[in-house]
Amino acid sequence: MIRKLLSVLSIAVIISSCGNKGNKETSQVAADPTESVKVEFTTLIENPGGYVGKSISVEGKVVHVCTHSGKKLFITGDNPDVRLYIQAGEEMPKFPMELLGSEIVVEGTLTQIQATAMADGEGMPSGEKAENKAGADTCETEAALARQTVLADLYMVYNKHTVVR
Repeated sequence: MIRKLLSVLSIAVIISSCGNKGNKETSQVAADPTESVKVEFTTLIENPGGYVGKSISVEGKVVHVCTHSGKKLFITGDNPDVRLYIQAGEEMPKFPMELLGSEIVVEGTLTQIQATAMADGEGMPSGEKAENKAGADTCETEAALARQTVLADLYMVYNKHTVVR
């Protein structure tokens, strides 16, 4: 009986050791390329270019939800004068107006607006021309975004959000 138990135990040890390299420091799990990196709002302000083209998540307070299209909102961090423009894609639903004043975590890809596109209105994130920007959907938040020195040429293509409070 003991001999059978030792045989089974020996086989189990041999099988469990197969494929184990023993050096756990060298075995790493590859990061999911679609997983977003959490970035503090202040860190984003300090080095915005380091996050362009990357999937990130940022927490901030919603200071504006577009009433015209419902497809854009602006969030701020500790400094209410610096806003991040969040743009929902065509296939994404409208942002709920109830988000206004909420703290949220927004996930998406940070994108840079091309300077030449900004000058003539072509390729604007929402597809609007410069003459339409001065129309019905212009607001004090967009004007403040245009005046700020940091994050003014960036926007986030929205994937999802979570309300913090």
